[in-house]
Parts: sequence; C-alpha cells; structure tokens
Amino acid sequence: MGESEEHVPTTPSSTSGSAMMICYRECLSNMVKFTGNEEEKIAKFISNIERIGKMINANDDILYCMCTAKIDGEAKRWYENNTSLINWEQLKPALLERFTTPDSSTKIFEQLKERKQRPDESITSFFDTITKLCHDYDPEMSEKMKVSWLENGVKDSLKIPIKRQMKLLAEQARTTKAFLKIAKDEQELQEERVSVPDPTPSYMSYFTNTVSTTKPQAAEGRLNLSSSTHTSLPDGSKNQIYSTTPQSRWSVPKSRSTIFQQYDQSMASRNNKPTTIMKNSMRQRSSCLICKRNNHRSIDCYYKKPTGCYKCGQSDHRIRDCPTVFY
Repeated sequence: MGESEEHVPTTPSSTSGSAMMICYRECLSNMVKFTGNEEEKIAKFISNIERIGKMINANDDILYCMCTAKIDGEAKRWYENNTSLINWEQLKPALLERFTTPDSSTKIFEQLKERKQRPDESITSFFDTITKLCHDYDPEMSEKMKVSWLENGVKDSLKIPIKRQMKLLAEQARTTKAFLKIAKDEQELQEERVSVPDPTPSYMSYFTNTVSTTKPQAAEGRLNLSSSTHTSLPDGSKNQIYSTTPQSRWSVPKSRSTIFQQYDQSMASRNNKPTTIMKNSMRQRSSCLICKRNNHRSIDCYYKKPTGCYKCGQSDHRIRDCPTVFY
C-alpha cells in the first residue's frame, strides 16, 4: 500500500494572514517614495510606514527596511551619508529632525490656534480636522493635549457643557474618543430643543388685529361725525348740534365696547382643554428624563450615568428609549 500524500489543512488564521500579506505588499508598492522636497511632509511619510507595518505586526527591523526602500533623491543621499543610522530607533528621529521644516510646523500651529468650529459645521467634521492637524504638528501628541485643542475650538454653545462632563470623568478616561461621544450627545440634545416649536396662544393675533382695525374706524367715525354736523345743518340749528354732540361722541366707544364684549364671550365659550394639554406637554418636556424633576436638564442631573444611557449606563440605547424606571 503506497504512502498517501499528506495535506495540511488551511486554517482561518492562515487564510487571514495570507490576505493581510497581499494587502501589505499592495499598499507598500503603491506608496509614493519620499525624496526630501519641501512640499513633502516627513511626518506623514513615517506615519504611513508605521500604518502599513501594522498590517503584518512588523517589528522595528522590518520598519527600517521599509523606510530605506521607500526613500529617494535627496533623502536617499542623506541616508547613505549617515552610515551610523543602523536601526529604526535611530533612523526615525533623525529623519524627522532633518526634513521637518520650521515653516511648516509654524503654519500648522497657527492653523490649530485659529481653527474654530463654524456655526453650520458638524461636530464630526470639526473633530476630524483638529485631530489631523494635531497629528501633522506632532505625531506623538498626547491625548490630553488633543482634547485641549478640541475644547478650545468647539463652538460656544457646546464648550461649557462638554467641559463640565469631561471633568466628571477620570483622568485616564478623558480621551478624544470620549470627547467625540459627549459632543455628539450634547449636539443632539440641543438640536432636539431647537426643533420643538414654541407654543404661542392663537388668540393674541386675533386680539391684535381687532384692536388695530378698530382704532382707524373709530377715528374715521369721529371725523365724519364732526364734518357732517358742521356742514349739513343750517345755522339756526347750532344749539341743537352742540347739545347732541356729546352723545354722538360716545357712540364710537360704545361700538368698541361691543366688540370687546363679543371677544370676551367668544373666549369664555372656548374649551380650556387644549390649553391644559399644552401646559401639561410643556411641563412634561421640561422635566428631567432621569429623576422627573423640573428644576434641571437631563444632561445636568446628579444621577446621570457617565457613559452610555444617562439613566442606566448601558450603551445599546439612548435615554428616551430606556426601559429602566427611576426610583
């Protein structure tokens, strides 16, 4: 009986590793070489080397070989003249020191100082811009410094609420990821408050229109009355005119009072139920969604959870969908 050929089974991990290796080779081959020109950014080049190396968990020796294979021109000549750079720990800082131009760093720093969130800009777009500028300025910038730049540049309506909630977190939990989550939640709450219409009593417009249309009619009635009494009657009836004029003067206010009486009757006959519903809805909307008190917002509640749902702390739903009952 002949020897049977032994087959090595293909495991999911080996298949995944082969696919990752293909992606690694493709990304490395498509990566543009760094020549050392002023328009090129050495920090971006090194970041791309390390990002591609993470695909295969590359160690420092592989990163060193990747970097030396992707430099050309002036950068290649500089590397060949510095033979003491024999490992990645020496090559990386030397490249940054040699090819980082002071002008570019100064410009990025000025952009960081001047970059503010625009009124119509989403928090996600602002967050992405600031984090990119932070990385371009200093690839090793700490999370604390990045959060500081984000807090200083966010628009005023979000700045104080975000800083208040960030201070409630532990020092190690104050990350850019936590900032983005808090900022999104606060922006959503503010957009919900803006979208709720302000209830305005409908009878105010009726009252305003009634008064505005009554005044010109009353003034016109007085002018017509005065002109008609002095022009249409003969001279011998002047005494009669003067005796009847006070009564005619009161005829206009009497018609105005009739209008107000009709308005009062119409208002008294209206059903007060919609007004009650409106007040209840306002009271319900202004109450805290966590403890049901009316003297603060849900986001400022003492019992608010620091992460996830403000009421129960779970991350799979928001507070308005929370089934938990607060006691």
